[in-house]
Parts: sequence; structure tokens; C-alpha cells
Amino acid sequence: MDTEEEAPSSSRPWSARRPQSLFLSVIFIVVAAALVWQAFDYIGRGMGGVVPYLLVVGGPVLAGYYVWYFNIRDFEADEPGRTPST
Repeated sequence: MDTEEEAPSSSRPWSARRPQSLFLSVIFIVVAAALVWQAFDYIGRGMGGVVPYLLVVGGPVLAGYYVWYFNIRDFEADEPGRTPST
């Protein structure tokens, strides 16, 4: 008789499980804040052309996407044969 039990299979990647998802979300929020801070510094000094303006928008958008990906996205809906609930 086999005494080992199989771990429950989950379609969520390791990085999207708790507490990793919260830790990675905080990291992305800190990186977005640093990018925006640096962009405003460049804008204040008159350096960088259009790149700092792209960082002001792109930093928070990137962080928002990964916070959604790690914490809100329904990975189980991507499984074949499963219909999304409404």
C-alpha cells in the first residue's frame, strides 16, 4: 500500500500563490515608485527627453499588471474544459 499522498494539483503558478504573490506585488510597487521618482528627477533636471515621461506612465502600469496577475487573475479559468463562471 502506498502511504504517500499526492499534493493537490493547482493550476496557479508558484509565484501566484500566497505569500509569494503578496511579496512580489510589494516588490513591483516599490520598483514602480522608484521609476516614477527617478523620472520626476530627470524631468526636473531637464534630462532624458521623452523617456522620463514614459516611465511616469509605464512604471505604475507595469506594477498594476503584475499585482493583477499575481493576486486577482483566475488561473483556473484557463484550464481546458472549464467554462468561466459569470
